Amino acid sequence: MRFRSSVDRILAFWAVGMFCAIALALISLSLINRLVYAPEGQVHQYFQALEHGKGARALGILDAHIPDADGTLLDGKALKNSVSEIKKFSITNSAITDDGSKAQVDVEYVVDESTYQSSFHLTKVGSHWGVFDQWRIDPQTLPMIRLQAPAVHSATVNGVKVGVDSTSQNFAVLYPGVFSVTYESSLYSAEQQKVLVRGNDPHETTVDLRLVPSENAQNSITSQVSADLNECASKNSLFPANCPFEYDFVGRVQGNVSWTIKKYPTAEAVINDEGQWVLPSSSGVAQISFTELDLYTGQQSKVKEDVPFTFSADLEVSDHEVVVRPRF
Repeated sequence: MRFRSSVDRILAFWAVGMFCAIALALISLSLINRLVYAPEGQVHQYFQALEHGKGARALGILDAHIPDADGTLLDGKALKNSVSEIKKFSITNSAITDDGSKAQVDVEYVVDESTYQSSFHLTKVGSHWGVFDQWRIDPQTLPMIRLQAPAVHSATVNGVKVGVDSTSQNFAVLYPGVFSVTYESSLYSAEQQKVLVRGNDPHETTVDLRLVPSENAQNSITSQVSADLNECASKNSLFPANCPFEYDFVGRVQGNVSWTIKKYPTAEAVINDEGQWVLPSSSGVAQISFTELDLYTGQQSKVKEDVPFTFSADLEVSDHEVVVRPRF
């Protein structure tokens, strides 16, 4: 009897262990099915691919059609940086239709302290080994960013230099993502333009790169204007040739005429909507001094006068420099 009792206890423990193992296996399968193979699992995997800059993996999960556009931003550093500013990502809703064939997953995230939402629609396409559900994000065409950058042939998007054909270029992008566009060269500069593509947006998002003269170019223009005016001021004449100022005097000048620039004009160039460089006319003040001789009395007197003037010029721009061409 004792022997049978011991065997019964062993069998009972074995049965309980098997039951626990089966229960744990079922729970594990359920968790795997929900976290990995459920609709939200697909969305989680998609976001993980974005965070690691794995474009091919993300495209495979999204099953998206790539439009006729530049694909530079679909992989690597540009892709990874596109989600670096997306914070507090969470799934706020995961709903499956009554027949179990369709699902919608809503995600919420924060960009620059503002909350946004994107939605993913999925279709059940079968199962793995008859145990795990198999879902696929419904195919769609990827959105695009249209980068408009007149007068330049490249820009920097999310830290990656990209080419710009003529005045604009379309780039296919994965979503959601933040895309920061900048430009800097010896002649041009542009303030950072940042756009968020959520996937629920219009098919194309336009980014206008607002170009301004670089600090280097502006300094060069200012230096050329100053040099030109200084050259004018060095001339011993009441009417310096090819200069914006002169002094109308009908008396007799004794000795030399001396000019100084009392106030230089503000030579600040701008780039218009067509990408052309313009130097708006600006005012300055020159000062003339000389000795006047009275022909009747022979008396001499000092003349010192402020002479306001307007400086106007055209700008010629090549690949690496800007040249000021004064107009008179």
